[in-house]
Amino acid sequence: MGRRQLWDQAEVLASAMRLFRRQGYVGSSLRDIEAATGLHPGSLYRNFESKDGLFRAALDAYNDQVVRGRVREHLLEPADPVAGIRSFFTSAFETGPGPDPGCLLTNTAVESFTVTQAADAVRRGLETIESGFADALTRARALGLLSADLDVEVSAAHLLALYQGLLVLVRAGTPLTKLHTITDGAMASIGPKKEGQR
Repeated sequence: MGRRQLWDQAEVLASAMRLFRRQGYVGSSLRDIEAATGLHPGSLYRNFESKDGLFRAALDAYNDQVVRGRVREHLLEPADPVAGIRSFFTSAFETGPGPDPGCLLTNTAVESFTVTQAADAVRRGLETIESGFADALTRARALGLLSADLDVEVSAAHLLALYQGLLVLVRAGTPLTKLHTITDGAMASIGPKKEGQR
């Protein structure tokens, strides 16, 4: 009979996500991981094989829970997809008082030259966001909220690039007024129709 597991995997991964968001992969030592998750090195290696394995599991959980959840909430479900695109941007920086550790996906992409093992998970997360933008743009175009000539594929890629740049600026502590200005620019790039416009 195997030894009973005394820790909850979902809680460990949530703690690891918070740690890696704050400190990145390189900046998180085994001691930091133990302090954040309560997982002793023996348990870490037995269950995740290595710090790399825990990081990949945390990034996969972040993609499944946070990225897909945000895409669903803001890009796939809103009745007004243009408003949903705006709220997807603003929700990245209207997070309340206190320092924002940023997005684990974006932070890892910036750090990826030293965390090459995370490249596939980063790519999957970015594809999820871009696909969400494409879905929202397609619905907005079908509803007549955007021009029928809008190139959805190009606009989705453009929004993804703007959004990732915005997240880097959030992490750098850029003032809210500037982040709102960038969001306004992103919305202008897709050209929502104004009242009376065909």
